[in-house]
Amino acid sequence: AGKFTMTSYQDCVQRVLGMLEPLARDRGAVAEASDLVGDLGLSSIDVMEVIESVEDEFDVSFPLNSLPTIRTVGDLAREIARLTAA
Repeated sequence: AGKFTMTSYQDCVQRVLGMLEPLARDRGAVAEASDLVGDLGLSSIDVMEVIESVEDEFDVSFPLNSLPTIRTVGDLAREIARLTAA
């Protein structure tokens, strides 16, 4: 049961990791628990660009009020999974 268009959390994690890998200051160290700013060294502008890329990639739109809660790769993947399930 359920929609086939939704993207599983694990699939989201894998795709987001692939998108972040080229941007991270320490390639190969990008993981589900990586903090986008603290661990990956992304600036707030980088984070907004990543979110924009993710929105295009997954054809979703993040509600502005959800943005402050997105700190890690896992947070981003969870939000994508939630939005694609809606």
